[in-house]
Parts: sequence; C-alpha cells; structure tokens
Amino acid sequence: MKLYKTTLIPESNFATPLKGDTLFGQMCWSIRHLLGEEKLKELLFDYETSPFLVVSDGFASGYLPKPKLPRAFLGENPDEKKANRKKNWLRLEDLQHGNFSNAIEVTKDKTFTVMRNSINYKTFSTDDSGAFSPYGVDEMHIEPKDVYCLIDEERFALDVLSHVFDFLRNHGYGKDTTIGKGRFAFVSFEAVDVGKSTTTVMALSPFCPEGLVCEKLYYEPFTRFGKKGGDRAHQNPFKKPLLLADTASVIRFAQPLQSLFVGKAILGHSTHSDIVHQGYAIALPIKELL
Repeated sequence: MKLYKTTLIPESNFATPLKGDTLFGQMCWSIRHLLGEEKLKELLFDYETSPFLVVSDGFASGYLPKPKLPRAFLGENPDEKKANRKKNWLRLEDLQHGNFSNAIEVTKDKTFTVMRNSINYKTFSTDDSGAFSPYGVDEMHIEPKDVYCLIDEERFALDVLSHVFDFLRNHGYGKDTTIGKGRFAFVSFEAVDVGKSTTTVMALSPFCPEGLVCEKLYYEPFTRFGKKGGDRAHQNPFKKPLLLADTASVIRFAQPLQSLFVGKAILGHSTHSDIVHQGYAIALPIKELL
C-alpha cells in the first residue's frame, strides 16, 4: 500500500469535523454513485483482512498532531500546563526525531452557533401554534487541512482516488450539504515517504484497538455516534455507538511494524448487515519509545 497526501481548501463553512472514519464513509458513498454498487461491494469484500483505503483526519496544513503521550515523554515544562495544552501541532521531522517539545499552537478554526427555525411546509408556520421556536446549530470556519490516504493501488488507483475526491468536494462533506456546507477544493495528491519502519507508531484517525498485540498503547477514548447516509438515512438512521482509540494514539510494538495501518474493520453496528466502519488508522512511524 502507498501513502498520499492532499490539502483541502474550504470554500464554505463545515458542519461536521473532518474525522477519518466519517470521511471514509462518505467516500464509499461517492464510489457507489460514481462506479456503481457492485464496484463498492467488490472493494469491501475483503475489507476485514485487506483494506483498499484508509483515510486520516484533517490536520492543520503542514503539521501533524502531537502524540497522546504522558508529559514525561513529551519533554514539556510541568509549570506551563495551560500553554502546553494549546501546543498541539508538530512537523513530521519533529515526530520522527522525537522533538515533541517543539509543538506549537496553530491558528484555530472558529466554531460558532447559527440560529435556525423549524418550518412546517404544510402550514408554512414554525409549529402548530405558530410561535417562534428557534434552535442553534454549530458551524465551523476552518483553515486548509492536510488529509492522508493509504491506498492499495492494485485495486484502488490514484486517479480513481482523485476522481472520488472531486465528486465529494462538489457534493459536500458532512451535515447540511444541501444548503452549501462542507464544500472544498483540493490540491493534487503527492506521495509521502514516512521513512523506515519503527516499533512506535502514531494513529492518524480513530481506530479499533480490539485484538491489537502490542507492548504499550497510549490513547484517549473517542465515542462515535454514527449515522447512516444516502438513501439509508430516511428510516432509523442511527448506528450503535462505537468506543474507539482517538487520533494521535501511540502504539509501541515488540518489533518494527511492517504495515502502514493498525486496527480492524467494524461490522454489526447497524441494522444493515453490509455496512462497515473504518476501524483502521494510518500508522505513522515516529521516534521509538524506550
């Protein structure tokens, strides 16, 4: 498998954070629309043992997240806890050389609340009594984001990946795409050389650690309350909650990891038996922990 990177340049506000598992799900829907349902089924046939695609979260352009490690490994000043919490971004070179104390604070995305009002289009009023009943929803103004994609080029070529991204950018990512949210442009994919294999890796998206054989796992939990998309979102769209290890989790193995991903596929969490969840994460080699 080969690792590529692109940069997403937002062209509208977003209503859903750029998480790898959500992005993977929307890319599967894009494949279905572009290439047909049979092609998607073919790609997902052996997903439990051989993923054709693993997608990362969106990261501040030019940076990667600070590992979820105890302060002793990060080399942080214990008297600057508040400042350290804001310094969440590192260059790839710093991760590879263990210079975790070089983490910096990058311009934050802005999250704000937009007020809306429900309308009954049969009566053209807000509710049965006609009263004004507003509600708030969160939107995000985000800066350009780097997204990494690990692909099996024999089954899912780079030009197909670009075609899928082009379809997705025009239709929008996440919630409220019908009112223009989640639109973006993206730059051409470039190959990424992560260097030699190491015994220590960092996950670039939430993943399922069940069955993982390792010496150490440093992580923060992430609960995914998933929903179905496309034409399956109309009746009971909710999936079962999933408890995952969050992005920037660090895993130490006894021997250097030979693959560029960790985790497993997740099935059985929906009323539709053919739905799979990306329980994989791209495993970025970083400085080995002693």
